[in-house]
Amino acid sequence: MKVLLVRVPIESCEVMKYQTFSYFAEPTGLHYIAEALSQEAIDVMIHDMFLDADPDTLMEVIAEYRPVIVGFGSLILGYDNVGMLAGVIKQKYPEIKVVVGGPCTFMPSQVMMQHELAIDYIIKGEGEEAFTRLVKSCLSGLPDKLPTIEGLAYRVNGQVVENLKLHYIDPATLHFPIERFKDYNDAMNGSIMTLMMGDPPIAFIEASRGCKFRCSFCGVHEPFRTRPPEIVVDELAQLNSRYGVKKFVFADYSFTADSAHAETLCNLILDRGLKIEWACDTRVDCVSLPLLKLMKKAGCRVIFYGIESFFQETLDTFNKGTNVTFIKDAIKNTRKAGIQSLAYMMLGAPGETREMIMKNSWTLNVLGVDYALCGITRLFSGTRLFDQAVNNGIIDRDYGEKCCLSGDIDRMPVYDDTLTYWEMKELEMEVVRRFYFRAGYVIRRILSVRNFSELQRVVKYLLQFTIKKTARAC
Repeated sequence: MKVLLVRVPIESCEVMKYQTFSYFAEPTGLHYIAEALSQEAIDVMIHDMFLDADPDTLMEVIAEYRPVIVGFGSLILGYDNVGMLAGVIKQKYPEIKVVVGGPCTFMPSQVMMQHELAIDYIIKGEGEEAFTRLVKSCLSGLPDKLPTIEGLAYRVNGQVVENLKLHYIDPATLHFPIERFKDYNDAMNGSIMTLMMGDPPIAFIEASRGCKFRCSFCGVHEPFRTRPPEIVVDELAQLNSRYGVKKFVFADYSFTADSAHAETLCNLILDRGLKIEWACDTRVDCVSLPLLKLMKKAGCRVIFYGIESFFQETLDTFNKGTNVTFIKDAIKNTRKAGIQSLAYMMLGAPGETREMIMKNSWTLNVLGVDYALCGITRLFSGTRLFDQAVNNGIIDRDYGEKCCLSGDIDRMPVYDDTLTYWEMKELEMEVVRRFYFRAGYVIRRILSVRNFSELQRVVKYLLQFTIKKTARAC
């Protein structure tokens, strides 16, 4: 049996042909699943539509490879492409089973599968075990095994059934798929990742799974679990020695959510004498100055903080569990430790006004943040923020779900009581330009470069904002 895993584009396929990614990464999640399938002697191949977004190319791959199952991995903004591509495949190859996984499955399975009949199965959350069991079930022709696969959604007599997910993978059993690593150098060049980290190769690696926090705009509900630090550092060392990787990004939702785990990992990096640099995502309430200094010593170059807003009422709406003091202290201490910072900002939360957004912009500028990714707040079906908007009469549930599925998510009236959608788009660009086109900022960025290659990247990246925006994609 052959299985084809596909990373789905986040923009329309036509747009993706010309897209320069602000935050490009290898499809590490699909590599983990491919490795799990290979361990069961299942023939598997990955097709990355971030590199070639043309559906015709995908169909050529399918015609040559002849998979029995196609598994789509998609981010939230890939809802519409998942449905479109599944339909294209089913039209020509109705016998192929189509499986969908990834963050796009935050949406209720019934909604996705009732809207798109070309989807045969949906897997919620981690796919290594569930997807492997599903493939083996299809291979053996034993559909009676489907009810035992946790987190799986499928049809019985035309009705969508979703199995409960009660157990989660022990991260100690997971190992980075070293043999599958690809450097993606050409694709990464020109992205904000290489601007921050320098020349590729850059490897994305996990030190933990899940998240212990429950932000209302996010659909991640898997429990936080750490991987053994010794295994993680062994993987860093192998990638470094085998492929010459000196730069890493920890793909965890919150790298320092368990500070003791983060400290142990940093100390092991130092003990092994690894000369590497790395970046990570974490929260402003999960860092301290001593921890940040240790992270810097162990090679941390950039921290990505989910700040979202500097207004407490917005933070409370998002259920962030943080406050403005935490934010300011974290940025100040990060700078003191000699680490650069990136701020994720969400603009136009329900109730936010133009004045609040511009005040956020001003605060972002004066804090000394090194990089910023700003995007308009979106209501994704399957999140608490979406349900709150429905309950408060901001949107109709059916209309909102159709907007998510069709790719028209920006048509939902999240901010119509204070700002129109087009006003929000103008403000989004204004905030980004006010951040990156300050004379002091440009000078600071140029003075911080370490070689001519980095200088070229800084100039190129700043010039991009004269013609387009940079936004955060979940």
